[in-house]
Amino acid sequence: MRCVHLFEFTDLPWYPRTFRRMQTDYLQFGATLGSGHKNIVPLLVRAMQHAGTHEIVDLCSGGSGPWLRLQPQLAEVGWPVTVLLTDKYPTAEAEGSWAGAGEGRTRYLPEPVDATDVPPHLSGMRTLFEGLHHFRPEQARAILGDAVRRRVAIGVFEAGLKPPLGSLLLLLSPLVTPLGYFLLTPFMRPRTFARFFWTYLVPAVPLATTWDGIVSLLRVYSTRELEELAASIPAKGYTWEIGLAPTGTPVFDFVYLVGYPE
Repeated sequence: MRCVHLFEFTDLPWYPRTFRRMQTDYLQFGATLGSGHKNIVPLLVRAMQHAGTHEIVDLCSGGSGPWLRLQPQLAEVGWPVTVLLTDKYPTAEAEGSWAGAGEGRTRYLPEPVDATDVPPHLSGMRTLFEGLHHFRPEQARAILGDAVRRRVAIGVFEAGLKPPLGSLLLLLSPLVTPLGYFLLTPFMRPRTFARFFWTYLVPAVPLATTWDGIVSLLRVYSTRELEELAASIPAKGYTWEIGLAPTGTPVFDFVYLVGYPE
């Protein structure tokens, strides 16, 4: 495995909750701007058809990830889903924002859920968006192996750099990420004093996000590494699909691993 496993601020238990929330808000806002997730809809539908479920258990959700867009896209192709958003560090603000949303088809679980130890009563297809890179190979193997043992579908999706522009973006991240915060913050809710103070007056959160973003891109598992992980798991009667899907941008591809019982 060649992944670079440096720390990310949002993985640290002492990281201020306000900062963590601002970062997840920023990432969620960015995830809802594009429509590239429509390209992974067929993968999700096929996995859920094999698993016989219309339920999603989203792990490492942050605020919501791409589900504001992705859930309606699944409904449009005739596969409506209920989504349970979970996180190791859930926030009351995220729970409140999803209360009653989507006619009850989306819930935010207020109890912590560790992706390496998913409670058995949480049923449905498991998904991780921009989440697997937070785990070292032995932990990632455990996450995938548990899905195989429990005969549930799982989908892992990460934004990987697409050369040559992706490499250029990585080099320019110290400029691009703070600029993104400065431009997008006025449009993000809730508009709080803390959000503006820690963005414009003392830009601690943009700088922390810059570091986390660079580290995240360096930690993303390649398709070859995902193939090695899958091959190391006894999976009789279980199918893996691994590859790249377009994001609709010249900078990123979705690196994906989808597994489901045959």
